[in-house]
Amino acid sequence: MVDTDEGVLLVSSSGGYYRLPGGKPKRGEASIQAAIRELREETGLRAYEVKYLFKFHASKIFRIKGKGTPTPSNEIHHFAFFKPGKNMKVRVSENTIKILKKYYELNSDSDSC
Repeated sequence: MVDTDEGVLLVSSSGGYYRLPGGKPKRGEASIQAAIRELREETGLRAYEVKYLFKFHASKIFRIKGKGTPTPSNEIHHFAFFKPGKNMKVRVSENTIKILKKYYELNSDSDSC
């Protein structure tokens, strides 16, 4: 999860449902390493700070600060930013909505992440 001034970065491969960047670890790869690798592969961003947040089903959710500007890749063609109270003009996957809700509930006492 990359939280910026614009909001939380969401990605989509086809312009359909948007989700958080990420994927499954490769054999022998730690979850944190997979999160960093997937962010780079999907968005071109380079992680410089990573913090474990919580587990959602089988997925570990990390907050990542990344350097660079999101750029399309072979997997990801579209980007959007989610901010509470902002009218989203894209469809967001149900699990992503649940993760975002939990994230904002945990961070409701702070203005920034």
